[in-house]
Amino acid sequence: MSKNRSWMWAVPAASALFLAAMGSGAFAAPVGPHVGGSISIVASPHGPWADVFNPFAPGETQDDIVGDIYEPLVEWNGSTGAHKAWLAQSWAWSNSNKVLTLHLRHGVKFTNGQLFTSADVVFTLDMMKKYPAIDTSALWSYMTSVKAEGPYTVKITINKPDATFLYYLTGTYMVPASLWKNKNPVLWTDPNPVGTGPYQLKSFSPQNIILKRNPHYWQKGKPYLQTVYYPSATSNGSVILGLADGSIQWSSIYSPDLRNSFVSKDPSTNHTDVSSGGYDWLYVNLHQYPLNLLPVRRAISDAINRKALSVISESGYSTPSRLDGIDAAQSSWSTPALNKKAAAVYNPKLAESILAKAGFKRGPNGMLLTPKGKPFTVNLVTASSFTDFVSMTSQISSMLHAIGINTNITVTSVSNYSNKMEDGSFSMGVMWGASGPNPFYTLNPLMNTEYSAALGQPAPDNIERYSNPRVQQLANEYDASTSVAVHKSVIDQMANIMATQLPIIGLLNRNSPNEYSSATIAGWPTASNPYWDNSADVGPIVVLTQLYAKK
Repeated sequence: MSKNRSWMWAVPAASALFLAAMGSGAFAAPVGPHVGGSISIVASPHGPWADVFNPFAPGETQDDIVGDIYEPLVEWNGSTGAHKAWLAQSWAWSNSNKVLTLHLRHGVKFTNGQLFTSADVVFTLDMMKKYPAIDTSALWSYMTSVKAEGPYTVKITINKPDATFLYYLTGTYMVPASLWKNKNPVLWTDPNPVGTGPYQLKSFSPQNIILKRNPHYWQKGKPYLQTVYYPSATSNGSVILGLADGSIQWSSIYSPDLRNSFVSKDPSTNHTDVSSGGYDWLYVNLHQYPLNLLPVRRAISDAINRKALSVISESGYSTPSRLDGIDAAQSSWSTPALNKKAAAVYNPKLAESILAKAGFKRGPNGMLLTPKGKPFTVNLVTASSFTDFVSMTSQISSMLHAIGINTNITVTSVSNYSNKMEDGSFSMGVMWGASGPNPFYTLNPLMNTEYSAALGQPAPDNIERYSNPRVQQLANEYDASTSVAVHKSVIDQMANIMATQLPIIGLLNRNSPNEYSSATIAGWPTASNPYWDNSADVGPIVVLTQLYAKK
């Protein structure tokens, strides 16, 4: 890009010609952040969009869009655990860490021009008490009161000190009391969303959701991009084609060979990086026989070749995991003793031996019968749009068949897959799990009954519906302390439970590739300026508010 130059023209007509040329694009002047331009984003292939923008709706699958419209009190970086003050500009604990005082930003407006105040925070949190189904982080199991002290201060009292409370609280999207006060947040679709975010809904169709710049946004001059397009996509492959031809500028999807399918099309502008954190798990329904038997889950784990899953289904992006819920990015929380216990092995002969000792026998067709004499058949569910999960599910099916377990695979839509997993109407399925600043934020939601639900009701995280009173005791110890030593001890004990009881089975360290183009858009996080996680998923507004068109 050429440098700015100062020109002096003696003839006015020549100045006019020059200015006309500049307007037509004949001369390329450097352009910094400015309002204008657009971007097309596909975080992942959800299929046709539903006209649902309620951030609390059970089964809502377009959270990557909702997070551009509604905002939380604090933004958290999924890869590093770092936080950034957002709608709340500061906060402090008092009364032995049982009273949290939040100081809100002044001058924040919703997209309809109304001021965002403490009344909206109090309303949003009280609404979660009135409708427990939307309190997916179980905040009201801790909160005893929420009160406004003036228009920009909120005081929250909890029944006991809780080290994780702030993290879960500040991830809650804030909604306007004036528009939601007569709505049922469990059932309302919210077709015309009004939030404080950088963008607002311009138009909806099942094929494309278009957002436009919020003129009332509280970050002065931002966002820079005028329009954000979210075209629907049916598969990872279709997204890669869009990235390659330039019709999509940002995504976080898997492809077996991004270097050839995307980067090589224009290496100077087509980029990839990786967001790390969390796991891909094999969830097992603990209410179904014989999956509720520990030897069965141990045998299933030993029958799975995680290296093959990594290479074949994830092209090595996501690496073989341990069994304890401590991913590769958080290894400092582990110990040598735990490392040994949590090692995942691939040993199908051992798996067969474990099942034989548990009373499973080969039937006339060579497949296993349970100790009750019934065929041992497992149903696996997966989403057609997630090609990596489809591949993993197929491989796992073959691996289980090799040790004598019959398998059936159901490939369905993302929404149906999500609903089946969350309400417990599944036998086994591959899915991601919770994550956070340290392994406690993975282990506790996955095993704590506070994050579970009765069969038929959506569970936020503990979808296998594991129940162990010791997990609750450990969670209470963690919450009551600010000591790193106590936190390490709790995590070690929880990780031991995960590794030895296998309520769910770890498959891969979840490392998600991100794809982005700098051909027309600037302001991306880079290796030299890694200001935030570059994931396009889950409302990436920290990055989105930094991006701008090159001209």
